[in-house]
Amino acid sequence: MTIGGLVLLAAVSASADVPSPVEMGKSVAPLVESVKDAVVTIKSIKVVPRAVRGDPWSELLRERLGWGGPPRVREERQQGLGSGFIVDAKGIILTNNHVVAGADQIEVVTGDGRSHPASVVGSDPRTDVAVVRLRKPPRGLKVARLGDSDKVRVGDYVLAIGNPLGLGQTVTMGIVSAKNRSLDGRLIDYADFIQTDAAINQGNSGGPLFDFDGRVVGINSAILNPAMAMNVGFAIPINLAKGIADQLLESGKVGRGYLGVTSMPLTRDLARRLGISAQWGAVVTSILPKSPGGSAGLRVNDVVVEVSGRRVRSSQDLIRLVQSRKPSETVSLAVYRGNKRLVLTVKLGENPVLKQEDVLGMIVQRLAPHESSEIGIPEGSGLHVLGIKSRGLVSGSLQEGDIVVMIAAPRRQTATIESLKAFERLVEQGGHGQLVILRDGQPFALNF
Repeated sequence: MTIGGLVLLAAVSASADVPSPVEMGKSVAPLVESVKDAVVTIKSIKVVPRAVRGDPWSELLRERLGWGGPPRVREERQQGLGSGFIVDAKGIILTNNHVVAGADQIEVVTGDGRSHPASVVGSDPRTDVAVVRLRKPPRGLKVARLGDSDKVRVGDYVLAIGNPLGLGQTVTMGIVSAKNRSLDGRLIDYADFIQTDAAINQGNSGGPLFDFDGRVVGINSAILNPAMAMNVGFAIPINLAKGIADQLLESGKVGRGYLGVTSMPLTRDLARRLGISAQWGAVVTSILPKSPGGSAGLRVNDVVVEVSGRRVRSSQDLIRLVQSRKPSETVSLAVYRGNKRLVLTVKLGENPVLKQEDVLGMIVQRLAPHESSEIGIPEGSGLHVLGIKSRGLVSGSLQEGDIVVMIAAPRRQTATIESLKAFERLVEQGGHGQLVILRDGQPFALNF
């Protein structure tokens, strides 16, 4: 696979230096030895400005009368720890976005214990994938081979390697417990996680999940609360990560294909009512006017069974396969209309809801209409906070996952991209106002 002019080794057959399960006998040590040097530790440092408050009387005079000038600011250094793996000998590393988000300084520790300065090529908060590059890559870097996560089966053995809790490189083993998992409340809403019982802890984030042929099939990303469950971990499928990394290396940002339809899974009863013989697929339930799907000839009750040769078993599959393509890319849709099978050619568009903007030192994105209604605000309003820039205006006050629901400057108005940009101009000109934020379902105000 070629990514941004760099070749990622994505062979799907085992290479000669990776032992077979039969050769391993009762130990996976030979497998670990063959892959561990491609795994790295990633240390990130974020500098967060903090206002230093004086005595109450001085603060009152400053806030009410403007005496004493702006508050003094001191800088705090916050250190994060995660894992990653090398995918190109030129020093390209895949990891999680949350491992490097907002970092002012990144240091990568390779398997031989050497530290190397690095920088973020690009990251995508929605899928939690990031690409890091060593500034001066040494010779002889061990490169991880990438597998095919679509071929992973429930019950397959897997290894997780990373640096949990700062203990140093650690190997755990388990099986693939489930596929196509989603996690409520996370922004990663179409990653189709691989679930595994291989032990994953804080610090494993960004590390590889290997199959028994020594190929990376996922990026370890999340765990359930240990107070609720043990050994329930989730990995981003490597096929999804490949596409994201490709775009990040090429342009530093990610675009997602857009069909402009809604769908539901095909059931046996529905197939019988529609008079089709297909056993799986996504049934088109609505089509937006002037959408790419409508322009290509899709109709309500069409059943999409393939996207450019990739099987569609559910409506989630359709979303994932379309959004894994770039806007303006052309794909073919295999569709059943009654018992007639058609192939439609569609030039994908870009979903306006998924566009990201940099405002007030944070990356924000519009809420989808159903997300707005779920939290009781007008449709088309509300903004996801996808990332925070270090040293920005909201650094240290807001965090990824917050939702901006209201702006008061001075009158109250709903939070949209346009109103937030107007608020940013007001603050830059010395004005004052307030943002109303929703965090974990609880509102609070941030004053400027």
